[in-house]
Amino acid sequence: MSDRPRTDDGKPIGGWVLRAEPGVFDVAETLAEFGQVFRFPLDPSPRADLLDAGQPCFLYSADTSKVVGIWAVGEVVAANTLIEIDATDGPGQSQLYAEVELLPLVKPIPVDKLAGHKVLSQGELLTAPEQSNPIVLRPEEVGAIEEFDFEFVSPTPEQIARVEEVLGSEDGMIFQLVGVDRSFGILDDGSDDELLSVVTVSEEGAFELGRFQRFVDALDLIRFQSNGMVLEDPVPIVAGLPDGDPVAVLQVEDGLLSLYRIGPTTFELHDPAEVDDMEPVDRFESLDAALAGLVDGIEETDGEDEPEPAV
Repeated sequence: MSDRPRTDDGKPIGGWVLRAEPGVFDVAETLAEFGQVFRFPLDPSPRADLLDAGQPCFLYSADTSKVVGIWAVGEVVAANTLIEIDATDGPGQSQLYAEVELLPLVKPIPVDKLAGHKVLSQGELLTAPEQSNPIVLRPEEVGAIEEFDFEFVSPTPEQIARVEEVLGSEDGMIFQLVGVDRSFGILDDGSDDELLSVVTVSEEGAFELGRFQRFVDALDLIRFQSNGMVLEDPVPIVAGLPDGDPVAVLQVEDGLLSLYRIGPTTFELHDPAEVDDMEPVDRFESLDAALAGLVDGIEETDGEDEPEPAV
């Protein structure tokens, strides 16, 4: 398809492979504990930004002490997540993760079978061992893998409970602004210091820019840091609603507010919870005005109290 997304080197994206190297990601231990892979570490890169919900995804284990090959199958379930890692010395660091749901196979698909397939043998997974995660699969490669006979192992109730406990213990990203070459986020990691962490991700890595007690102060820092930020092209309006991904999302008490770029300098704020209302919550004539509007909305809502991430 001509409109299928492509990597920066022109490969059409049919799906992804996450290659687990020994010492970096323990496939067997993760599957034993959780019965699935729900999160996988990535280095920030333009390619990592191309992961999108609904894309097929496969876990490949390169551990030669076990079967080398595809161990789990599933899909990307959400945008990448940036999680702050506790540090005993110095400022905290952040790690980017792919959000996935990959279920283990009863029998892994060994690399010999992949190499023996005329389509898969020409794919990036086997021809470019130096390629870092995520590894792209062309649409025909996804189809080729799906031709193999395989059976899933369902997680046990105990394993599902462990996943829910991990996910439930993380407040995670409460605001995210995504551009072409970098993104910004505000993290509430539920730590004892009760501070919000402002982070940025680019090709150079993931960095913390500061910590704040007040959400409006954290958002104000992003507002100034994002001056001149390059954004994705505007999305069209179809049936009265933006048809595409938002440039920013804000977690509020009853869901998410989404900011869409609908013109070169025009932005609309929509509430996805209001499915019957096609009117935007607000409209702005620049990204700076949109972020300032969010700050003003939060301050008006919370009055003199300590602001919360809700409008």
